[in-house]
Amino acid sequence: MNYQNVVCGNYSYYLFSFDYFLKSMDNLGVENIELWGAGPHLYQDECNPAMVDELYKKVRLHNKKVVCYTPEQCMYPINIASRESIVRDRSIAYLKRSLEIANQLEASRTLITVGQGYRNESREEAWKRCVDALLELGEYAGKMGTKIMLEHLTKTTTNLCVTAKELKAMMDEVGGTNVKAMVDVDMAARVGEGAKEYLELMGKDIQHVHFIDGMPGGHLALGDGILPLDTYLNDLKAFGYDGYLSLEILSDRYHENPELAYAQSLGWFRARGL
Repeated sequence: MNYQNVVCGNYSYYLFSFDYFLKSMDNLGVENIELWGAGPHLYQDECNPAMVDELYKKVRLHNKKVVCYTPEQCMYPINIASRESIVRDRSIAYLKRSLEIANQLEASRTLITVGQGYRNESREEAWKRCVDALLELGEYAGKMGTKIMLEHLTKTTTNLCVTAKELKAMMDEVGGTNVKAMVDVDMAARVGEGAKEYLELMGKDIQHVHFIDGMPGGHLALGDGILPLDTYLNDLKAFGYDGYLSLEILSDRYHENPELAYAQSLGWFRARGL
């Protein structure tokens, strides 16, 4: 693992143009980016293939590599485990389009979150709907030449995969060549877990990490929270993790000056010799 494993996303740059984001990455010396598929940079529902090609030309012009495409799927009505077939079918179609966009961007990873069921219905039924959807999406991901990075969520956003054990159970049913797992250390910390619990259960199937600080909660720049980040980094090294560490900085405190938050976080890694 080295500095090139650190990835920056455009999450905190939505008050600025995509050109500004790319120039900011130039300023920071960042080569690898995680592209958030949301407005105003890439509003997926209104972005045709020609528009994706135009955006990708800009990425290549700045000598950047999209290592992961992350379509917005938490703030919009996307839920692959929904009881309502109209919602579930729309969600699967939306995420298939995401896999197509990842193909256009030559992104080897596409982040997909587990859905959720109603809290007053059988969790097992929602689980089965999620499994069925992921099996279908995994097959399509193979056709598109990208791999799904399956992300756990929090108690308020899912009743399916909140802990490492639950994500492992989901991976046992849907995992394979095209569906791998990931860990978001801030969300893991909300249930008292860290990178180690995910690595111990899933090992090499953990192929992406959202490495951010938190209280827990907040998705903060490194150093602005209370999470044991050095422990997480040492655990990742000890397990031989050689994938990407993505800075998914989301707090609105950074939105008016996002470059400063990413510079601080990159400095945290440099201070540790990464």
